[in-house]
Amino acid sequence: MKQLLSFAAVLLLVFAIQAPGSAKAPVPRDTAAPPLTGKVHLVWQHADEPAVDLSRHDKVPGVNVVSPVWYTIDNDYGHVTDRSVPQYVERAHARGYQVWPLLTNGFDPDRTRALLNEEQAQRYVIDQLLEQAKKHRFDGINLDFEHIYEADRDKLTAFVARIRHKTKEAGMTLSMDVTVPDGSPDWSLCYDRKGLARHVDYLMLMAYDQYTRGSRVPGPTASYNWDADRVAATLQEVPARKLVLGLPLYMRLWRYDAAQDRWHASTLTMRRAEQLRAEKGILPSWQSEWLPNLQMFRCAYEEDGVRYQFWLENTASLYLKTRLVEQHGLAGTAAWRYGFETPEVWPMLQERLASAGQTGQPRPPTP
Repeated sequence: MKQLLSFAAVLLLVFAIQAPGSAKAPVPRDTAAPPLTGKVHLVWQHADEPAVDLSRHDKVPGVNVVSPVWYTIDNDYGHVTDRSVPQYVERAHARGYQVWPLLTNGFDPDRTRALLNEEQAQRYVIDQLLEQAKKHRFDGINLDFEHIYEADRDKLTAFVARIRHKTKEAGMTLSMDVTVPDGSPDWSLCYDRKGLARHVDYLMLMAYDQYTRGSRVPGPTASYNWDADRVAATLQEVPARKLVLGLPLYMRLWRYDAAQDRWHASTLTMRRAEQLRAEKGILPSWQSEWLPNLQMFRCAYEEDGVRYQFWLENTASLYLKTRLVEQHGLAGTAAWRYGFETPEVWPMLQERLASAGQTGQPRPPTP
């Protein structure tokens, strides 16, 4: 009888624990977007591959926004190619990131012109974005519209204003990537940066590709003095609180073609650059020269009769560029792209953005 009573008592206890309101039920994992505090520290994710899937890796120090390259306007009528990943946003939120997927025009000026001349196509783009936002619960949109006819400049601004109206209603952040001010009609003069700044939360200044892959002469991807000049010029049109400094996690390896009397470039990641320094640094032809105005090293060597050179982008050069964020009170940084960097980049950027605006100058890392 005592055993029966004991068993009954256990059953009553179990029922009491399971009864509504009798005890706190297990709380499901919170996947709400983390608040965006302090400086923006965004990184772009270029592909849906395990090696670069930020939603599945450990939290990257300091990074608070990830921008997966998911959407492309792929025809004149505004159809958007969808490469979104199910549950990505939920996982990213759990790791402490906001998610602002990237939408690109595919860098096609004719397609972009057709879109900008057809309001129905623009509405179709916006409708698809809002549908995706509702489906995935992402926190913002990053617009990457490049290679646009200068004559379509004002129509581009009007389209961004329409996107802004709808994303603001949906409570989403809107950011847009722009090139640095220069004389190129289709790559720079096509942006009314002042007008665009009125319709977005942030403008990401792509302060890189100083010397593009197609250049016949070699040079750095983003020297300090070039960045400083372009940031100052952009600030003539864009408020500092809206300007995010783009940082390259890559450079270019230049190879001289004697037959054509020109240089050819290939993308060189920060990781591979460090390997080259170790592998080629033992060659008699190896040269490494610090360039004070550029605030970076120029490395050169000759192998099998072929000349090579690169302007080294590393933790030290990036550290020096982040002084522009502090100097001008910029909104933060945006790095292209995840997977190109060396691991020590992230702790350095985390420290620099946290200290931006504070007095004193921390000591830069050793080149």
